[in-house]
Amino acid sequence: MEELKDKLYSRTLKEDAKDIRAPLSPGESGARALWEDSDGQTPQAQMRNRSGPFADKKASFSLAKKFFIASAGFFIVALGAAAYFFFGGANFISSRNIDLQIVAPSLIDGGSEAQLQFIVQNRNASELRLVDLVIEYPAGTRDPKDPTKEYPRERQSLGTIEPGRQLKRTASAVFYGQEGSVQKVRATLEYSVKGSTAIFTKESEASFTIGSSPVSVAIDAPSEVVSGAPFAIEMEVRSNAQSPTESVAIEVQYPAGFSLQNSSPRAGAGGLWRLGTLEPGASETIILRGILEGQDGDNKVFRFLAGQESDETSSRVRVPFLSMPVTLSVARPMVAGSISVDGQSGKTIAAQAGRKLQGFVSWRNNSAEAVQDIEVSLALKGPMLERGSIESTAGFFQSVDNSIIWTKTQDPSLARAEPGGGGSLQFSFATLPPGTSGTLYSNPTIDLSLSVRASRAPSGGEPQEITGAAQSQVVLASAVSLLVRASVSGGVAPPRAESATTYNIVWSIKNSSNTVGGTAVSAVLPPYVQFISGGEGITYDQSSRTVRWSVGDVKAGVGYTSAAREVSFQISMSPSQSQVGQAPQITGAAALTGTDRFAQVQVSATAEAPTTGAAVLPK
Repeated sequence: MEELKDKLYSRTLKEDAKDIRAPLSPGESGARALWEDSDGQTPQAQMRNRSGPFADKKASFSLAKKFFIASAGFFIVALGAAAYFFFGGANFISSRNIDLQIVAPSLIDGGSEAQLQFIVQNRNASELRLVDLVIEYPAGTRDPKDPTKEYPRERQSLGTIEPGRQLKRTASAVFYGQEGSVQKVRATLEYSVKGSTAIFTKESEASFTIGSSPVSVAIDAPSEVVSGAPFAIEMEVRSNAQSPTESVAIEVQYPAGFSLQNSSPRAGAGGLWRLGTLEPGASETIILRGILEGQDGDNKVFRFLAGQESDETSSRVRVPFLSMPVTLSVARPMVAGSISVDGQSGKTIAAQAGRKLQGFVSWRNNSAEAVQDIEVSLALKGPMLERGSIESTAGFFQSVDNSIIWTKTQDPSLARAEPGGGGSLQFSFATLPPGTSGTLYSNPTIDLSLSVRASRAPSGGEPQEITGAAQSQVVLASAVSLLVRASVSGGVAPPRAESATTYNIVWSIKNSSNTVGGTAVSAVLPPYVQFISGGEGITYDQSSRTVRWSVGDVKAGVGYTSAAREVSFQISMSPSQSQVGQAPQITGAAALTGTDRFAQVQVSATAEAPTTGAAVLPK
């Protein structure tokens, strides 16, 4: 080993390294492909013969697959059998084996009683129990026993229907609708079966056409109206009956935003047009004029009802022959206007009578092009308008029709307006005090009508005149006044210190033009005054020392065309030495409050506190 190491690490050894290896000789080797135990069986054969948890999994999977296929087949067969028995009706109840037929005329005249027949047949092998026939009629149907009552549905009990049995039932109703309209009647058969609490149904429906009604209504109305601009609707009511039709009435149901200005002829009591008896072929014409407010593109539906109504006080047609809807589309005006009075705007403006009112009219160009030659006109109308008070800084007052006109001559800004441009113009007027010239008006109003006109020239087109309008009504609140009178009714007169004096206090109310509701008067008693008694409606609250009169409604004209409303109460006063030489108050100042039922505003009045110096002494 040492010699080998020296040779290995020697730097001077010149011999070439030699590859010395031990010689190897080839030999035979082998291994069995299968191992066998002592009885000559291979492991695979032993696994196939085992039945425990280590049994052949392939065999187990094959058995599970066969079981699954068999189960699925049984389920499909059972489902098919159930469907066959249920829908086929073999000893079971199926809705397919129930016939429900509606026999109705193809044409039914509006306003006349019609009969419908319902045929029910049970083709099942079992009976139907607790059977009900539910009939649903179209909207507007009436009860033939009482045509004033609506008849939306009817329920008839059929009891039990045995297998193979057929039942026929009839029903009557009065149908209404526009001539030529198609309406439907729906029937539902509700039933239960033996051994079940569930309710099953069978449905059917039938259609029919409304023929001629005793009267017909033809409507002539624009399909589109400009918001705030006046327009008209014309109705022609014609008799189609072979004999006179009595108590014919027309009812109009207006959409939100519509204001009826006038009609020809005028509506009667309750807002109905009562045309009386129409002879065969006779006709009547009704014209409505009004204003419709709404947003651009809004659809507003008017509903016209024609029928019979003998009650002169009724506000609706309880027995309609037909109901006709008419839809109008609202468009935004190309040039718009608005009115404001005393800082208020809208269709109705409340104001006090007998004072000067300040107002403005505003206009705006809503079109896509510039407009020129704008003309604004405001007309004022009302019995309490003081004509000599109408003024405008830039407008011209036309006394012939009580109108103010603004043009580019008075106001250069009206010569031209770009898209979206506009302006405001000022005016003022006064109303007459109540009772002027001995005349008292009930529910007084001042009507303001604004008209805006302009000219526009679309690109490449002819000049066009565009218009806009607005209306407002100034409702004048009632003028209410309160008067207090005091008189000595007992004790020391004139009053002396530390001696009792009894006074009778009278409150008196006057009311000019409108009914004032919820009226009450109150006053607080001084600490040296004691309440004794009061008339009807007088109450006294000891804790607050307040005397209150609950008046209720005060009619228009009280104190003017009829006696004033009055009440009295009694108090006792014992002045102090510190009040010698003075005229002490007998009560505090009285205050009246109430609500003007016409103007829908609060009204009030006050009266100064009565003193001992102003009290009437006994003679």
